[in-house]
Amino acid sequence: TSIICVSPPSTHDAKVECPLGVHYLGTSGRLRHRRGIIGRVQSWQCLTVAEQTLVRRALSGAWLAGTVQIYGMALRWAGVQNVPPRSYTDEEQRRLVPHLADVAVDLAARGLLAVARCADGGRVGEPLGLGGPLQQVVTDPANWIWNPSSASAYQLSAPQHVHEHWFADAYPTADTAGLPAWEQLSRAEREVLVCAGEASGMLTGAFGIWPDPPADLTPAERHVWIERQVTPLLPFVRAGRIEVRHYPTSGSDAYAVIPADALSQALADPALREGQDWGVGVGCVFTYHGLAIWRSEWSSAWNSRLTFD
Repeated sequence: TSIICVSPPSTHDAKVECPLGVHYLGTSGRLRHRRGIIGRVQSWQCLTVAEQTLVRRALSGAWLAGTVQIYGMALRWAGVQNVPPRSYTDEEQRRLVPHLADVAVDLAARGLLAVARCADGGRVGEPLGLGGPLQQVVTDPANWIWNPSSASAYQLSAPQHVHEHWFADAYPTADTAGLPAWEQLSRAEREVLVCAGEASGMLTGAFGIWPDPPADLTPAERHVWIERQVTPLLPFVRAGRIEVRHYPTSGSDAYAVIPADALSQALADPALREGQDWGVGVGCVFTYHGLAIWRSEWSSAWNSRLTFD
């Protein structure tokens, strides 16, 4: 019989079915082991969203700074209620730090991740010791919140056994049966997919892949022009494979999600789509579902060509 893995009641983490006979109790997400599985690394599906977020970040060697925003994104993609369709404010991030700090300390104590300070030049130091050193770092909100004016100081990592056990679950591939082959996609569809897979992912603005509508169009012509531009993107957004966002300012991690039904209206607004600075305008990213499909087939087809012709 499966046991419900219940996330801490003070967080937004969702409940998931746990097939390994373990469950969570307490705000730190500590495991209570049952049926002789003490010391066994549990199923990925038994992890809370917070634990999955931290482990996934550790597997990729990501910075501690920026993790709160990634946590919010993961909650939203998991369908958790009352998660805003936007980035967290500074105050909202600070309120979530104590929970994420507890989870990080718990995972580190179980040997599932480490936190290390990065020196000048990018050199990574030794992992912080359990207890005081680690506790002091992870309880300080400044270390969790991305700051464009200062370099991130702490990096997450995971030991080899965690890579071996969880990497395929954290970064899965997907069954692409029934999906079109890369060659069967239109050029416009391929361009959107490559854009979502890139670091910037900008659709509009000075660094976007999409041009702005001609200035001499009538309102009716402009509407038709934008509808045509959005058409190759819409199926991926409706299927939950790509998320579209508006990034209002440069040097910030703030954004607002643009739902599928609002895309045409949003892209008709010059104030949303224009931006002379890098990272300002409308952009797109793969969801975890979309990334799994991209990694399964389409990315290898693109990487073998690196051209749309």
